[in-house]
Amino acid sequence: MRMPTKRSEAYRFTDVTPIMSASFQAASGDGAEEAVAQHPLDAATSSRLVIVDGVASPELSSLSSMPDGVYIGGIENAPSQAVSQQLGAQSAAYGNALPFAALNGALATDVACVVVPAGVHIQQPLHVLYLSTESTTAATAMSNPRLLVIMGDSSSLELVEEFAPGPGSGTKYFTNSVTEVQLDEGAQLNHGYAEVQSGASYHMKASMVRQAARSSYTCNEAAMGAAISRHDLSIQQVGEATSTTLRAFTVCGEGQLHDLHSKLHLNHPEGQAKQLHKCIVSAATGRGVFDGNVRVGQAAQKTDAQQLSRNLLLVPRATVNVKPNLQIIADDVKCSHGCAVSDLEEDQMFYFRARGIDADAARQVLVYSFGAEVTQHLKHKQLIQRVQKVVATTLAKAPLLPVESR
Repeated sequence: MRMPTKRSEAYRFTDVTPIMSASFQAASGDGAEEAVAQHPLDAATSSRLVIVDGVASPELSSLSSMPDGVYIGGIENAPSQAVSQQLGAQSAAYGNALPFAALNGALATDVACVVVPAGVHIQQPLHVLYLSTESTTAATAMSNPRLLVIMGDSSSLELVEEFAPGPGSGTKYFTNSVTEVQLDEGAQLNHGYAEVQSGASYHMKASMVRQAARSSYTCNEAAMGAAISRHDLSIQQVGEATSTTLRAFTVCGEGQLHDLHSKLHLNHPEGQAKQLHKCIVSAATGRGVFDGNVRVGQAAQKTDAQQLSRNLLLVPRATVNVKPNLQIIADDVKCSHGCAVSDLEEDQMFYFRARGIDADAARQVLVYSFGAEVTQHLKHKQLIQRVQKVVATTLAKAPLLPVESR
């Protein structure tokens, strides 16, 4: 298997050389219990699945509120028929287009499985907490967590994936994650994804979603941590009247690179798709990357597809590479897309300064409101606070420059 370089079109702006040149070792697993206590979610105290260094931990998980017939846990006791049909099916279809997902398939030591039978509506959010710990040597710890979600006809679930470090903010590791989702007819999945990894870590994630007719998938994403972070999000609408909503917010600080590559294929009539991407780059050495591809096939008549990318550069030489891409083959559709790259607007800053609010506070308000359009959809106060804490730490390192000097 050939791994990507900057000569690869999909990785032209994402240099993974630091990952490829690192020496890896199994993680230690130390401090996981302490880290669980640091990442609570009150709404999911009895619906929490903890995955430590890629392996589901029954001892740290709490799943007592799950309805009868629902399976959540490691692959060893998962329903064999459903899992055997779906596990790896989407990854295999993408093949070498997702090289890190292929690497995960070769190295994963466990698969966390969520199987929701037809007609079952789970009231509590399912909090899947991924913890990554460091190695016991100078080598970089590596883990390959994998999640398989299978939802039967007319079922519903709120899934919250949170990626966090073990104790110690300087923890260095590489998390290479894959999530596969199969939504049967009429199923509904609200998917929250928060990446608040250690600033010294590397984070690769591939999410693959297959939606049957009249199903609904919503993804609300916040990526703040890691030195290098990339999310490959691939969605296929394979039935009519299917709905997809994607929202993403990233903050790139000093030396950080955050990359979102998304592919959404609409192949049936009366589909709906909305995508909002927002990125803040707060350092001259920071870089944001967005490559969003929405393809409306010939059979996808009466489709409504919207795509918007908004990017905020707070300092000189901050960089964002944005490529929104809307391919329309059908003719009876309503589609739009747009992109904006800007600094904080002078008249907005003046509004606050004229009312006695200092420049630092004004900038904080404007930046937080910029991201709140996405982060508010994470819904849970504790999770939002953890995301905001990372944002505040990143922005605190950015130089405060007058708007007119940038």
